[in-house]
Amino acid sequence: MSRDLPENLRLLCSYHNSIADVCRRLNINRSQFNRYLNGQTLPSLRLMRKMCDFFGVEEAEILMPHGQFRELVRLKPVGNAIELEKNLAIRSAEKILQSSRADLDPYVGYYFTYYNSMSFPGKILKGISQIYRTSFSTNIKTLEIIGETGEDTFICKYEGACYMLGDRLFITALETLTQNEAIQIILYPSYTSRIRHLTGIMSGVAAQAGRQPTATRIVMEYIGTSVDLRKCVKTCGLFDYEGSEIPLQIQRNISGEFKEGTHLMEASTR
Repeated sequence: MSRDLPENLRLLCSYHNSIADVCRRLNINRSQFNRYLNGQTLPSLRLMRKMCDFFGVEEAEILMPHGQFRELVRLKPVGNAIELEKNLAIRSAEKILQSSRADLDPYVGYYFTYYNSMSFPGKILKGISQIYRTSFSTNIKTLEIIGETGEDTFICKYEGACYMLGDRLFITALETLTQNEAIQIILYPSYTSRIRHLTGIMSGVAAQAGRQPTATRIVMEYIGTSVDLRKCVKTCGLFDYEGSEIPLQIQRNISGEFKEGTHLMEASTR
C-alpha cells in the first residue's frame, strides 16, 4: 500500500464539509477513519473500493504519490458532498472512456464527415472532424457549415467523447454554440491496418424549425494526422447527390435504405 494514502485521503476530505460528514456518509466509525488518516492502519480492499466510489477516484489513483495525486485532483476536481448513488453513472462512463484510449489510438487524426442533411433533405452535408487524445479520454471536435450560400449559412461546432463498446466505435457529442443539440454516432471499426473510411449510423435533430429527430447513415473519411485546416474547411458545406464534389463510393454508403422486411436502417459495410 502507498505511504501517500493518508495525505491523499486528507486532501479528498478537504473537499467536503468535515471529516465527520465524510464518516457519516461512508458509514465508517470516526476513530477507525482517523487511523487511516494517521497512517496507523490500512482500509480493507472492500472499504477502499467504497471510499473510491464516494470520492470519485480510481483505486490506482488514490495510491499515487501525493504530489501527482494533488495535481490529478486539481485537474479533475472532486465535487462537494458527492453521494455514491449520484456518482455511479459518471464513474462507469469514466472507466469506459479511459479503458478505450488504447483501442482508439489508431483512429486519432482528421476526417471528412459525410451524411444526409437533416435540415436540407436531399442534400449531403460534408464537415471536418478531429479525433484526439487527452489525459483522460479520446475526444472529438467537429465543424459543419450548414445552409445555402449567403445569409442563411450558419456554423455548427460539436465536441464530445469517443469510446469502444462491443467492438463498435461510439461518439457522443454536444453542439457547443447553441448547446441545444446532442448527436450519437455508432461506427464500424476499421479492420485494416490503414484506415480509409468508417461507416455507421448517426442520430440527432434538424437544426431548423421543427427540430425533427432523425437518423441517417454517416461516413468518416480519414485524411491524416496533419492537414491544412483552412483548405479543408473551404471544401465543406452542402452538396447535391448529382454533383461531383462527393465521391460515388461515399454517396452509395450514405444512401438511406431500410433493411428488407423491417423498418430498421443499417449502416453500410461496403
